[in-house]
Amino acid sequence: MSITKVLSDKTTSAESKLTEVAKMIAGIRETYGNTDLEILTPKVNGTHGRVSFTNLEDNSKVEVLLNQALAIKSKALAFVEENKGSVLNKKVQELLAINPFFANVSAGTEFELL
Repeated sequence: MSITKVLSDKTTSAESKLTEVAKMIAGIRETYGNTDLEILTPKVNGTHGRVSFTNLEDNSKVEVLLNQALAIKSKALAFVEENKGSVLNKKVQELLAINPFFANVSAGTEFELL
């Protein structure tokens, strides 16, 4: 199943989606060859200021990742159209492997008191 389909699945919990995507990204980064590279966690704009992506709750992480996946798809398609002979899936793999959101995906942030 594709990352976009995993993230869009209405019957799966956000935690399960993030766990599945994390497994997929680990494989992609291993194939790409940058598993040893630490990619810093980005911050995102929230309604009450900027917050680290890893501190978002799981549902919010899923939404951010879905938007990132759609942006990667658009960038890869534009690249392939501009660069004849390039391979779409290779470009997608590259963009996923270096994306700071996907590189830092994990489930489990909860705020018990809030």
